[in-house]
Amino acid sequence: MSDEEKFYQSFCRREMFAETEAVPYLLERGVQAAVFDIDGTLLDSMPFWDFLGERYLRKRGELPEPGLRDILFPMTVEEGVHYLKTAYYLPDSEGAIRNGLYRIAEKFYREEAALKKGAEDFLHRLSGAGVPMVLCTTGEAEPEKAALSRLGVLDLFRDLLACGDFRLTKRTPDIYLLCAERLGTRPERTLVFEDAFQAIASAKRGGFLTAAVEDESDRKEREKIVRTADFYCPAGFSALYVRQEKP
Repeated sequence: MSDEEKFYQSFCRREMFAETEAVPYLLERGVQAAVFDIDGTLLDSMPFWDFLGERYLRKRGELPEPGLRDILFPMTVEEGVHYLKTAYYLPDSEGAIRNGLYRIAEKFYREEAALKKGAEDFLHRLSGAGVPMVLCTTGEAEPEKAALSRLGVLDLFRDLLACGDFRLTKRTPDIYLLCAERLGTRPERTLVFEDAFQAIASAKRGGFLTAAVEDESDRKEREKIVRTADFYCPAGFSALYVRQEKP
């Protein structure tokens, strides 16, 4: 057993299902619909976002503060834009700053962003099993849609809900409840795939089943994530660990 496997099993007893076994198992568990985050969950895109704020500021001749990535990470796009404007006394409007960030991000999503390992096959298996799916993002919807379209999976989803369009965040379950409403399923029959602890915890508070997809950007909170999520995907979507309560 590898050190990674020992880590996953150190908090509670776990079963592991291979890629081909995961969807049948989820159906047996009563999963009727699924909600997918995009950045860090479906797309291996978080390294880009780690340095977007710095890249934008340097293009303007500004010196980014140490730890800017950690400051911006939990924020929505709107909150991040407001922070950059006020913290760096930028003369541009928040709309102009957002457009500047958007142009940098758009090129990345249209040309470079890639799916996480096993994601394409897993999505097709879920869709083929008749499980309706929606996307839920705190990011910019159009560039993310462009990436998923280029990668051939956008049409598998019924809808995309962007938190900013509803003035919501993932700090509360409200956006996930809206997703369940769109899907026509109860939270306890709806599986939410996320990479960030805060989002997973919010979905759990809303009564949802949760699956954590490991991402390097969330490494510091991995222990909390493993303890909280019902399912854990440690290497993209190629394996599924199932949390079981200790006897």
